[in-house]
Amino acid sequence: MPTINVTEGCAHGCAYCYIRGYPGYPGASRVILFDNIPELVRAELSRKRRPPARVYFSPSSDAFQPLAEVRQVTYETMSSLLARGVEVAFLTKGRVGERFGAMFARRPGRVFAQVGITTLSGDLARATEPRAASPAERLRTIDRLVRAGVATTARLDPLVPDLTDTEENLRPLLAELRRRGVRTVAASYLFLRPALAPRIAETLRILTGWSHAAGDWRWHRFADGVGGGRMIGPEARRERFWRLRALAAARGIEVRVCACKNPDLPFARDCRIAGPEPPAAHRAEAPLFGTP
Repeated sequence: MPTINVTEGCAHGCAYCYIRGYPGYPGASRVILFDNIPELVRAELSRKRRPPARVYFSPSSDAFQPLAEVRQVTYETMSSLLARGVEVAFLTKGRVGERFGAMFARRPGRVFAQVGITTLSGDLARATEPRAASPAERLRTIDRLVRAGVATTARLDPLVPDLTDTEENLRPLLAELRRRGVRTVAASYLFLRPALAPRIAETLRILTGWSHAAGDWRWHRFADGVGGGRMIGPEARRERFWRLRALAAARGIEVRVCACKNPDLPFARDCRIAGPEPPAAHRAEAPLFGTP
């Protein structure tokens, strides 16, 4: 599936973010915007006999950062894709405003969203995701997307052991999601790239008082050879996921445990981060956009 990052780097500044270890990461206080993406996409679509079925935003950044210039590029790019009949999928921890809601409502069934949210605590969210949308703003984003007819999933990822996966934290969160029409959540646990593990663990300790022997977590490989990181072991994850699933089931919510990050758990499956699979015939011919 074609993917688009509208930026290198991200203004949200999440303490646990793995993109900090990427070679092209521009630094914690710098975001590089590719402001010519809309024209590149329009030019490429005009050359294609058949456009791709769907495009996913943004695997290594967030398309809805709190920067007007970033949101404008996102709006123009998504508008061009939807106008050509190309579906749009995204994961965000940002605020999706009214004009996006209006645009999505004009294309029912063509937009697939996951909204990252792991707590209702404003203090905890500010400590770990300092410039992302507040939990209250993310709930309003979910409301807006659901009203616009967007297939919307809440993404409980990364859950931090004994910090955001406690019953005290999850019970009210799941209740609020259910009240807003969410029927499915995707979930996975924090993983730490080896080079970043000590720094991230120390940052979480300072910001939240979290105390965990993250340095002792074993190396865990993701599915299909896409890398991995240090993670709590499979038995601990199994037990914690079952507890989450029981809490969610009591509220009529299905939990999809991410198979990409949990290939060692038999009940893990496709978390549909980019929506359900497009039709196979269309998927086979989907071109890739050039790198801006």
